[in-house]
Amino acid sequence: MPLNKIKMLLAWVCCCYFVGVAQALDIKPPLIIDEPAPVPEQAKPPPDIKPYEIPTMRGNKRDFHHTPPIKLAPVIDADAVFKMIVNCFPERPDWGLEVKAVSGARYADNGGISTFDTAGLSKYYAGIVAEMPLYSAEELHKQRTQEYQRRGEIAQNVAKLLKGLADRQRALRMVGINESVEARSQYRVNEGLAPAEEQIANLKAVADKVGDLDEANAALVAARLALVGQCRDDIAENVNDYLKEITQ
Repeated sequence: MPLNKIKMLLAWVCCCYFVGVAQALDIKPPLIIDEPAPVPEQAKPPPDIKPYEIPTMRGNKRDFHHTPPIKLAPVIDADAVFKMIVNCFPERPDWGLEVKAVSGARYADNGGISTFDTAGLSKYYAGIVAEMPLYSAEELHKQRTQEYQRRGEIAQNVAKLLKGLADRQRALRMVGINESVEARSQYRVNEGLAPAEEQIANLKAVADKVGDLDEANAALVAARLALVGQCRDDIAENVNDYLKEITQ
């Protein structure tokens, strides 16, 4: 018998043997359970913590591409303001004469009797004299000097008022420009394009310009109050309101 047939016969015999044994022992095939593999639960996400951001000087967010337009101060007629303050001086007192009465009495016992005195009254003498001082050239010069000094103070305060307006206008412009640069630095730092020192340097620059703006506003207030202080009480409030309006 050929070898191949022998192998096939042996395989068939073995198969029948195992089947018979399984039937005899009542062995069942393994149970296959089709269950999905366990999936781990998703962990709770971490809290949303933003990276530290250096705040701006004003503490707000702004588009660094936009710079506020310059605010032009109104054109003020300095001569008109000067004349207004001069006209609101307190009323000047008239030059009055100080009259001082001086009285005196005398008794003359020298036997010198007037021929027209038949009653002997010429021995007694009484008189009242009025003394009136005259204004000398020195006193007139003093009055003129005081007036000149007062007008000079007004001129200086009007100049300070105009300078304060110019300083404030320039400071406002510089604050706007530096705030734009500061906002750009903040963006660059947040994107990792620049170190934090860049924004800090621009923040200091903004603080300096804000200080200049405060100084200009303070100078404006001082000049305005000095001018109002030259006016009499009944019109001082009107002058103050006008100066506030032109320096807004």
